[in-house]
Amino acid sequence: MSQQHIDVWKQSAAAFDQRWQAVQQDQWQAQSNCDGWNVQELCDHAVGAQVAFAGPVVGAEIAEGASWPEVNAAISSALEQPGVLEGMIDHPAMGTVPKAMIFGIAATDMLIHSWDLARSIGADEQLPAEAVSACYSGLQMMPDEMRFADGRFKPGTECADDADEQTKMIAFSGRQI
Repeated sequence: MSQQHIDVWKQSAAAFDQRWQAVQQDQWQAQSNCDGWNVQELCDHAVGAQVAFAGPVVGAEIAEGASWPEVNAAISSALEQPGVLEGMIDHPAMGTVPKAMIFGIAATDMLIHSWDLARSIGADEQLPAEAVSACYSGLQMMPDEMRFADGRFKPGTECADDADEQTKMIAFSGRQI
């Protein structure tokens, strides 16, 4: 199970990295797909979530103010440690939970923000299917009080019953398709 979490995080990180590298200089201050955030703020949030959640779970050493490439490299390196996602971790809002659970939430946040970033800069919005499937499944299991706490997600939006899984995940996370 923890190898699947690692694989999904790596796919989510690759998706985010692809979009992050595609941001043009004149796009950083443009309004993003996320209300109230420009593209820079969206990226700062996405990277900050990895520093706050994924990094501590895997014991990654990340310098304060690290850039996305530095954060990505530190977490990726930490993932090479055998059994890195085994065991439990204390989380301020959730109590003692499996490390893989927190890591999965971090991967989901990054994957959805990869889509937000793509939508914001006009890049390819297609996300890795395996990561979409795993993250969508995790989102559906998340209790509403956790999903909607602190403005994490808005209530889901409508999409067609026969929509593909990525569209369903994006709509479920409250994004307008």
